[in-house]
Amino acid sequence: MEISTPDKRHYVRADEDSVILVVEDVPVTLDFLRVVLEDCGYRVRTAKSVREAIQSLGEGLPDLVVLDLLLPDANGLEVCRHLRADPAGDDVPILIVTVDENPKSHGEAVRAGADDFLRKPILAPELQTRARSLLRLRSLRKQLRADKEAILEMQVRQVEMVQFVLHDMKNLLGTLYASVELIGEDSSPENWQKHQRRVGSCTRDLQDMVANFLDVSLSAEAHLVLRKEALPAESWLRKAVEEFSRFGVRRQHSFEVDLDGVAVLQGDPHLLRRALFNLLDNATRYAPEKSPIQVAARLSEDGCWCRLSVSDQGPGVPDPLKERIFSRLFKVIPATRAEGGRGLGLAFCKLVAELHGGSIRVDDIQPHGSRFTLDLPAQIP
Repeated sequence: MEISTPDKRHYVRADEDSVILVVEDVPVTLDFLRVVLEDCGYRVRTAKSVREAIQSLGEGLPDLVVLDLLLPDANGLEVCRHLRADPAGDDVPILIVTVDENPKSHGEAVRAGADDFLRKPILAPELQTRARSLLRLRSLRKQLRADKEAILEMQVRQVEMVQFVLHDMKNLLGTLYASVELIGEDSSPENWQKHQRRVGSCTRDLQDMVANFLDVSLSAEAHLVLRKEALPAESWLRKAVEEFSRFGVRRQHSFEVDLDGVAVLQGDPHLLRRALFNLLDNATRYAPEKSPIQVAARLSEDGCWCRLSVSDQGPGVPDPLKERIFSRLFKVIPATRAEGGRGLGLAFCKLVAELHGGSIRVDDIQPHGSRFTLDLPAQIP
């Protein structure tokens, strides 16, 4: 009785189209291995010596190596050692085909990096089964590596979040301390109420910050959640600058707000407020006492970007540092000031800019000073 088989399967295996390097010097055996593996849907590369095998590995790593040990130019274990010396080849499985049943030889092969053994003469179904199992092993190794990298990335994000929150908490605690000092210096009824409002505002900000941090820490991924809104530019910006002015009370800076053609800011009000506070805090640290600090919002020439900037009359930023200054924990201590930046505020501003699909940069102002510009999309995507 003749049994017919379907021309096409109704499914595709996950390991199909995998690349297998077969290293075998006997032509008949090499052709047999190639045909059996190609019938299983694999792409097969061949090599007849250790030298050819190492050359093939240099042209691109396969998904599996089928390796004979008795090769004309060297022992096949040299191919194992070469592959395992490459960090990228650590998860490529190696199937040894051999006539040697000596346990000592097998132990040496395992130490060199072999994963499995197949004794000659080889049966086609057994070869295909071993190949499938080892290719699944490679897939699992790759998935485990990806999971490990994802976990490490999440841990890095969590550490950065802790650092950002502690940085902002330090700002608010500094304001609380300054307010308490001012109460002791001037306790008149009208000023007492003003200081009391400042203390209350800082306390609420600290409470909100801790709540936000806990929400982020308990979420599936430790990242900032963006909630964009259309913000009335003038009222929102003036209110934010006025709220920040309590930080500059000791150095007596004046704050100017200039809006040119910007009626609406598109973005997350909480994150933008924190970013603006960090830019203003940076400006007050480097600007001369009693000097003006300008906050401006302008549209780009093509109307695609809203440019929110903070300008000061400080010593400026040297050209080699203009990119590095936005790196996490990078600090600049200018010659005119003993007190330098704390290294997280500008990194946070860069993070906020990127979350909004924008960017941040610093430019020189003539004759002296710096302008930090946060570019935000003019329209919500």
